[in-house]
Amino acid sequence: MKKNPYFIDEPAVISFSGGRSSAFMLYNILEAHNGILPDDVIVTFANTGKEMPQTLDFVQACSDNWDVPIVWLEYDGRDQKADSKNYDYRYKVVDHETASRNGEPFARLMRDVGNLPNPMARFCSGQLKVRSIHRYALDHGLQAPFLTMIGIRADEKRRAMKLHKKINEGQDKFCPMYEAGHTKWMVSLFWKNQNFDLDLPNNDGVTDWGNCDLCFLKGRSKRLSIIQARPDLADWWAEQEEIHSDQFDRQSPSYAQMKIIASDQGALFEFDDESIPCFCGD
Repeated sequence: MKKNPYFIDEPAVISFSGGRSSAFMLYNILEAHNGILPDDVIVTFANTGKEMPQTLDFVQACSDNWDVPIVWLEYDGRDQKADSKNYDYRYKVVDHETASRNGEPFARLMRDVGNLPNPMARFCSGQLKVRSIHRYALDHGLQAPFLTMIGIRADEKRRAMKLHKKINEGQDKFCPMYEAGHTKWMVSLFWKNQNFDLDLPNNDGVTDWGNCDLCFLKGRSKRLSIIQARPDLADWWAEQEEIHSDQFDRQSPSYAQMKIIASDQGALFEFDDESIPCFCGD
């Protein structure tokens, strides 16, 4: 009989992005273990400080409703090693109450590195999420390469193929939703039948508002539509571009310019670009 892809029989990290798909994955993993995870399986949520507040509330709601502990992590700076050009990177454990909500971990990383991430150098998700999770896991008894469960769906085949069953960054990545054939339609149906949900728009199981609110990997039309609804969200991104005298996406208008453009509804349809996937997940 084929093994349930949600059943974990080795030390592992469940990487919970805070979106509906990864929460669906977490629920099915819990179901595969009769509601109680093995002692050597850790659920993590890596907060960049730029997630929507509804995402933070949703992470806590999943923990409360499903009685599962979730470790909240944030990047916490770096120290240069003595007589070396290398650095010791730090993370800290937070919770729903103490989690950053104004981009502090993200801004600190950019100060440490000295420049902005961009579509070709996405060091933000690498340090803020992947490596922070990796460091925490190693500090708590897991040995690399350990299994990392990621909520990428069956209808995200290109993304899944890049990660599924591949060892990278000391983590053996596995996408159980892809293996199980679970799609965004199934995710949407699941949440329609739950007693709580992510309080962000549900577009057949996914939302444009997930992960970092105005991530530069989101298509320009998506960013503009979000800015039109919440112009204030552009301010942090514009401030970072001003501080570093650069742009997150040099092929796009600056965030300050997009805030102006978004005031003209007609401009929302000038761009036909797609979002670029990153580790964050839905």
